[in-house]
Amino acid sequence: MSATAAPQPRLSFNKLAMLLALVFAVLAGSAMLRTSVTFDEVIFSAVGARGFATGDFTMVNDHPRLAQYMYGIPAYLTADRFPSEETSNWNWYSRYHYARALLWGVGNFPERIIMSTRLVALIFGTLTVLGTYWLTRRSLGAGTALLAAALLAFLPDLLAQSGVAYNDVPLAFGLLVSVFALDAAVRDLRPGRVAVAAFACALTLCVKYSAVVLGPILVAMLLCEALSGRARDAAWRRALTLAVPLFAVIVYLTIALLYLGDWRLADFFSGLREITRSSLAGRPAFLLGERNIGGWWYFFPVAFALKTPVALHVFMLVALVAGWRVVRGGRWREWLIHAARPAVLGAGLFLGALLASRVNIGVRHALPMMPFLCILLALGVAQVASAGQKATRLALGAVFATYVLSTVTHYPFFLSYLSDYSRGRALHETLVDSSTDWGQGLVALRSFMRERGIEEVALAYFGSALPEGYGIRYVPLPSFLELPPAQSASSPRYLVISATLLTGNYAKGDPYAQLRTVKPMAVVAETMYVFDRMNLVPR
Repeated sequence: MSATAAPQPRLSFNKLAMLLALVFAVLAGSAMLRTSVTFDEVIFSAVGARGFATGDFTMVNDHPRLAQYMYGIPAYLTADRFPSEETSNWNWYSRYHYARALLWGVGNFPERIIMSTRLVALIFGTLTVLGTYWLTRRSLGAGTALLAAALLAFLPDLLAQSGVAYNDVPLAFGLLVSVFALDAAVRDLRPGRVAVAAFACALTLCVKYSAVVLGPILVAMLLCEALSGRARDAAWRRALTLAVPLFAVIVYLTIALLYLGDWRLADFFSGLREITRSSLAGRPAFLLGERNIGGWWYFFPVAFALKTPVALHVFMLVALVAGWRVVRGGRWREWLIHAARPAVLGAGLFLGALLASRVNIGVRHALPMMPFLCILLALGVAQVASAGQKATRLALGAVFATYVLSTVTHYPFFLSYLSDYSRGRALHETLVDSSTDWGQGLVALRSFMRERGIEEVALAYFGSALPEGYGIRYVPLPSFLELPPAQSASSPRYLVISATLLTGNYAKGDPYAQLRTVKPMAVVAETMYVFDRMNLVPR
């Protein structure tokens, strides 16, 4: 009598992961159709397209070159015309003006260009969700991997930034892959694994300079491996002496080739010095009603609490308790080579870099840390669920349901998401700039004006897009990036002020200070405050 095979689940973990990635892509992709182009988003697309048309990629040097290639290719292929190179002296300072000209000034179809480039970001966001699942499953199990991917897939900021053609999401994907590749190479120093890790690190370094954190991560991994006992292994030491030059050569050659044969890496290091100088000098920051140049060391912890669902913080407490129980009974050498090592080092060292940063203008800078954090949370929660009673698992399921609900109820404006901690406080009293208000509200403003029969508004806009490109008639008010002068001398009844400008952080003289005491008649896209001149009543 043959043994009866165990029944197989209708949906395997792999299929569930693919379904999860599909849900993520639909949510992020459909949301991006309902938001206007964001402030810095136009740069890589337009300047990259110009680079392919002229061979000059130097207009942007405070970011590495790869982002221009990734977003410039679809922009180059979908643009019919390019701004003249003869009548304008395009340079570093005029890149926003070049982007405006390419999208709205020479007869192109801007929506086609914008959406083609945003598809690149969407692909990277989806790959980050899938990459989190596959890399975690290999070492920590399918259940943990699926939960980690699910936490990441419903993270409001990843959904938002995956619809923005910028380099934060590609950096998150690159850092995730690079850290796991480094961990695999350090454990087994075969040339093939070292080469893969070096290539991944080089590509990630060419996405965004924040990837220099891979250096400290690699050093920490080597120290962990050596202290675990590998330092006494002569074969491992010999392999290490061969791996170091191989790694360095591959990183160098990859960067040099991506910079089109710049063998001295002059442009790469010039950009690194530029971004280092601006970072050390600090930038205007805003948090909970306060303004400051250079921000605060606690900016990212507070912003993290404001920009993630409360349910995620509950999972953090659960994971901390589970982690303490496990670590308390183990030996320290075992933890140095634990399968969770890449997630621990990736999250910990990137967090350290964030806390030391003086650029506190957007939670998006913390996005590359989030896949690692979700892996660690999933590991702790999965351990509690497997060891707990049915009631415990039901409670954890309820927490996850509230996590998903908190995110999806903000559709399609994931970028302006704020958690329940901010309830009762206006956006301009809590968190602004690219954390919440990055110029994404013009599509919604156009719909609002049509629904209310409003023909023209007085507009203070925090963004680089031209509002007339979205069919909005307006009289310009003082903004961070100057809007073109009005074609009429009218004084519209309705004022529309972006939340970031309402704080006074980027508007000279704080011209909208009095409006902070006035209740708006409406808030469009959760970021654009509409005031009626006929009813400016203080709150």
